[in-house]
This record gives sequence, structure tokens and C-alpha cells, in this order.
Amino acid sequence: MRENEFLKGINNQDPQAYKELYNTYYQSLVMYSMNFIAQQDIAEDLVQDLFVNMWNKRITFISYYSFRTYLYNSIRNSALNQLKHQDIEQRYIEHVLSDREQKAHEKEIFDEEIYRRLYHAIDQLPPKCREIFLLSMDGKKNEEIAQELHIAIETVKTQKKRAVKQIKEVTAHGFMLLLINYPHLFKF
Repeated sequence: MRENEFLKGINNQDPQAYKELYNTYYQSLVMYSMNFIAQQDIAEDLVQDLFVNMWNKRITFISYYSFRTYLYNSIRNSALNQLKHQDIEQRYIEHVLSDREQKAHEKEIFDEEIYRRLYHAIDQLPPKCREIFLLSMDGKKNEEIAQELHIAIETVKTQKKRAVKQIKEVTAHGFMLLLINYPHLFKF
């Protein structure tokens, strides 16, 4: 007889019946949920969501057996849906990480190709111009290059300008790479 009164209170949304529902079933439903979901906080959320949905949807039951079946089936289904969601989320994360790795690899290949073209363009420079330009890429100042090669500073500046112009004509990406990585090259 007690079960019928309890079920009547649930069907009528009696707050006292819902308090009894919580006291009687909360822990066992959380434990049941943890058979599927290893995280207690998620299991607790699933049980709380079940109780709130029962209240909001004004779910009624024809028997105590159907009530208990509903509780445990709902928790099982919610837990399985949660696992599906976590699986989809994990696959999405893996996809994003894989995509980032692929893009990083493609950028690495692209950068290598730019460097290859850049150094090919540098190799095409006249010998003295190439020598001056490479010394400048090594970080040497115009005055240091002029002293090392026993030439005038103006010659160093002129040769660097010619090198930059020729490289810019041959490879625009290589020129941008120079501009970004070797800004001192453009101080004539």
C-alpha cells in the first residue's frame, strides 16, 4: 500500500513524494549510472536531470513496477548517450589535432621550399654580391663587411641592394622570408 501512495504523490507532483524519491533512489541510481560512466559527478548529473525531467514533463506512472523500470532505463539510456557524446567529442578532438599536425607538416614543407628557392636565388647572384649578401645574413654590419673584404662601405650597400632586388624578382616568398627573418639586411 505504501508504494501506491508514493506513486500517487509522484503522479501528482507532490514535493514530499519527490523528496522521498531523492532519499530512496538517488544513491542507487548514481551507483547504477557509474556502471556505465566512471565519473561520479557526471553520474550524479544524470540522476538529477532525470528527476528534473520527470517533474517538468509531469510524467505519470500506472504501476510501481513501470516507475522503477522507467528510472533505471532512463539512467541507462542517459549514460549510454553520454558515452556516445564523449566518444564523438574525443574523435573531434583527435581530428582537430590531426588536422593541426597535417597543417604544421604542410607549413614545414612549404617553408623548406621557400628556403630552397631563396638559397637558389642567392646562389644565382654574382660571386662578390653573393659573398656580401651572405655575410650580411650572418649578421655582419656594412662596416664589418667592408673591412673584411677590403672594399668601400658604399660598395657593400650597393651590392646588398642589387642582391635584394634580384632575389625579390626571382622569389617573392623568399623575399618576404628575408624581410621577416633578416630585417637588418634592409639597412643600407
